[in-house]
Amino acid sequence: MVFGEGPETGVERVYERATRRDWEREGAVSSDVEDLDRAVTAVVEMKNISELAVGLAYSAVLLESHEVASEVRALESKTDRLRQDLEEWVLESAARVEDPTKLRGLMHLAISSEVIADAALEVADSVMRDIDSHPVFAEAIRESSELIATVEVGEETELDGRTLGELLVESETGMYVMAIHREDDEWVYSPTEHTTVYGGDTLIARGPEGGKERLRKMAGNS
Repeated sequence: MVFGEGPETGVERVYERATRRDWEREGAVSSDVEDLDRAVTAVVEMKNISELAVGLAYSAVLLESHEVASEVRALESKTDRLRQDLEEWVLESAARVEDPTKLRGLMHLAISSEVIADAALEVADSVMRDIDSHPVFAEAIRESSELIATVEVGEETELDGRTLGELLVESETGMYVMAIHREDDEWVYSPTEHTTVYGGDTLIARGPEGGKERLRKMAGNS
């Protein structure tokens, strides 16, 4: 049995090669309770934000970047707001669902996501306060199977003007692009396969060492 994660196009290719069957995505079953649908959406967003916050926190430490660390703080604040909204929506939904106890799972997921975001902020806060990384923490980063890379996209390169999905960046390199920093100081968080990359953009990605080199070549970094 194979366990993995990645873009939908990559999942489809792996599934078909492993099973010799066409992959069919199961559609989500929507609820008739509007507040409950909003709560589910909030949980998914909190999960994505907390995952991004962890990646950016490591980036902030490796790059010693106050700017990236401050973005982690903003993401943590957003998870706090989302949890407050989610609690309100779940409470309002409880009276309109057959078994309110089943809503506890949403709350548990939200709490877990918030705890992860809080931990990411603790990591980034050391950068904001100009505290040197603990030797154990630094060694843990070096020994990790994944690394954080910043790659600047060159003009008229393979990536310039193309979407991440067009080039199957994650499938081909193994690097997950967590965020894009544009020349006008704009940040694109959790870019999708439809996100277009331009010359001058800086990609913040995580993945294996070999993937970093392949991504650098696509971006025109020799």
